Amino acid sequence: MTRTIARWVPLFAALSSGCAPGPAAPAADSSTTRATKAASVALTALSHRKFDVHGCAASEARVVEEAEARAGTPQGERCAILVARRSDQTWLVVVRSSLSSSSFGAQALVTVLPQAEGVSAVEYTR
Repeated sequence: MTRTIARWVPLFAALSSGCAPGPAAPAADSSTTRATKAASVALTALSHRKFDVHGCAASEARVVEEAEARAGTPQGERCAILVARRSDQTWLVVVRSSLSSSSFGAQALVTVLPQAEGVSAVEYTR
């Protein structure tokens, strides 16, 4: 009997290895990547609206909670970008231009659609 089972062991091993989960692959569409994409869409939309985004880089966006994003950032020498995922799955992207820009410290609150396929609203504050 032992000999009969021994013949099937390689087959069982091959079949079970095909069913076992492989090593976890990194998610290509991680939250940070999606937030960066939302920031990029917001910067593009703002540049079309004559908001000075010079020196702003989507890759430097900081992911925060919505309340922190709505509070904004203080005016500074560099552009600042905050990105928050809202409960309705849209993105809130807050862009504060630098003091040296033509928008001189203005802040834009941009609502980006869930898959970063466009912008649904833009508000400006100082």
